[in-house]
Formats: sequence, C-alpha cells, structure tokens
Amino acid sequence: MAERKQITLLYQYNDNWIGGTYYIQNIIKALAILEDNEKPFLRILYNSKKSLNSINDLKYPYLEFLFFDSKFLFIEKVINRISGELFSIPIIKKKIKINGLKNLYPINLDIEPSNINGFYFWIPDFQEWYLPNFFSKKEISLRKASQKYLVKKNYPIVFSSNNALEDFNKFYPENKNRKEVLKFVSVVDDSYSKLNISVLKKKFNLDKDYFIVPNQFWKHKNHTIIIEAAKVLKKNKIEFLIVFTGKEFDYRNPNYTIDLKKHIAENGLDDNFRFLGFIDRGEQLQLMKNSIAIVQPSLFEGWSTVVEDTKAINHVILLSDIPLHREQINENCVFFDPNDKVVLADKLVYAMTNNLVTSNFDVKKEQLHFAKKIISIF
Repeated sequence: MAERKQITLLYQYNDNWIGGTYYIQNIIKALAILEDNEKPFLRILYNSKKSLNSINDLKYPYLEFLFFDSKFLFIEKVINRISGELFSIPIIKKKIKINGLKNLYPINLDIEPSNINGFYFWIPDFQEWYLPNFFSKKEISLRKASQKYLVKKNYPIVFSSNNALEDFNKFYPENKNRKEVLKFVSVVDDSYSKLNISVLKKKFNLDKDYFIVPNQFWKHKNHTIIIEAAKVLKKNKIEFLIVFTGKEFDYRNPNYTIDLKKHIAENGLDDNFRFLGFIDRGEQLQLMKNSIAIVQPSLFEGWSTVVEDTKAINHVILLSDIPLHREQINENCVFFDPNDKVVLADKLVYAMTNNLVTSNFDVKKEQLHFAKKIISIF
C-alpha cells in the first residue's frame, strides 16, 4: 500500500481575522470528503490552547496535533522590530523543532524553513496596492517588502484567486516563483439547520424579515454604504431591518464601529439595525439562511467567506460589483456598485419583493474539486 501523503497545516485561531481561521478549517473539512485512500495524513501545528479547542472536534481520521511555540523572546522581538524598521523583514526566525515535517502551509516569514520538506506561502490578495488609505505606511511597507522577499527567494506561493495571481504577475513581472491558485470552498454540515429560527429571532430581537451583513468590522467591508442606502429607504417610508454580525473592531480604524453606530443614531435608524457582534457559527449560518438575502458590500476581497457560505447554504446574495466577486459567483446573486447608495437601495427593495434564487449550487462538486486541488498542490 502506498504511503499516505502528509500535509502540515499551521493553525492559529484569530477572531480578529476569522476568515483566515475558517480557511484552515475548511481545508480539513474538504479533505475529509475524499475517499479513504486519497486522504492525506494531517499534522496540525497549533500555538495556543484556544487554537486547539477551536479545531480538535473536527472529524478527520488521520490527524496529529503538535504544539508549536511561536512566541519570541523579548530580545528577539527587539531585534526583529529594529530589522523591521530598517528592512521590513524579520532577521530572527523561529525554527520548528519537530522532525519529519512535510508540505507546511501556510508558512510565514517568521519561520525558518530550512528543515521542512516542502512549504508554501499564502498571499490572499493585494488590497494594499488598491486601497492604501486603509493601511498605515508601515503596514504597506511590510507587506510589499514581504512580497519582494518571496520573489527574491523564489519561494512557492499559493494565491486565493486568479485575480490575485494576475496582480502578482503585474506587480512583479520578473518573478519565477512556483504559483498555484487555491479557491477555498466552505464546507458546512447541516447541524446549523436544526437550530430553531424562531428562538434565534427572539434571542436577537429580530421582529421582522431582515437582511444580514455577516462581515467583520474592517473599514474596507464598507458597512457605510449599507447605512447610506438605509437612509434612502427610510426617506421613501419603506420598512426594513438590517442585521450586522462580526467582531466590532478594526485595529487600523479603532473608531470605525463607534462611528457607524453614531451615524445610525443621528439619522433615526436605531430601530432598523441590529448589531449582534461575534456570534456562534451555527447561529450565524441559520440567520443567514433565513434572511431575505445576504448582503456583501466589500470594496475589496481576497476570496470571500461570506460568498462561499452563501453557496454552501444555497441562498441568495446582493454583492458589490468588484472583479473578485465576479470570479467567485454568477448564480443566485445581484451585483451593485459599492459606492452608489441609490442603486443598493433599489436592489434591497427588489429583493424584498422578488424571489432571487434561480438555481441550486452544486456544493458537493465544488467541495470535492477543492479537496482534489489541495492534494494536487501539496
């Protein structure tokens, strides 16, 4: 019998970037779909008890959890801070003291790769090139320096979309890196559907039909256009309710959520919005499934978890007309200009009065393709 392929996944739970957390979880869930002889042996490198607790109930037959201490000593932090200021690249790297690691993904520049048999970096997108006003000068410098370093070292890179791959080739035409595109797919079991929607509506004070915006509160997620469209609906005396979920913090713009709530209050819209915060994953999916429609107004995305979740639960979505979204979905969706409040208001009204579901997504087919693509890369 042939030796089972080994893949090592670096897993660090981060509720400030929950999309990155779900990304690794979906890789594991997708691989579980494969026939037994195709399933790889997975070694999960975790860095905290919180990370382990968030993933150790995943049902996968060939799995090993390995603790990796990713913390740096104080003096190492100081040296890397100085090297970061001077060169935008850390000098001191963590060596993983675990023998026999193969196909580590996604590795980062803090890790010394010399003792690892195969590794792959991950670049989800190049948002800093298009929306630099949402980043500090230091963060832009760090991101671009990291990209240049990967090109210089000719390291293999996985991209989340063809759109990101095209950007990489455009910004770094001299690159000779091995490049792969891995479009992740949400793998959702049906346990969420067993939650009582009436109980959830009562719990979250949802007293009428509603739209849901299930995004973290990063400024580029563009919640502002939702509020501007709501003002148009209010002016036209149209009844509506909009639900926001997601952690209410953007470290780059700490007042972002506070300003959104203030703007809502100043325009007499408090009764039209609910801020639920970071809620249970199953509850979020059931609320999404029972909404009028999901709304995704982002100005930029790497590969949207919201869109993949929409396909996984076979629902309808109103989403911003950006290149990435056009690559990601073309069924059960309505596109809108993410800067036009009147157009969005019209789309919301249209969704209230029309059935937008035109077909069933072949989710199983997409999940299987995702799993086989993982195997082909690693």
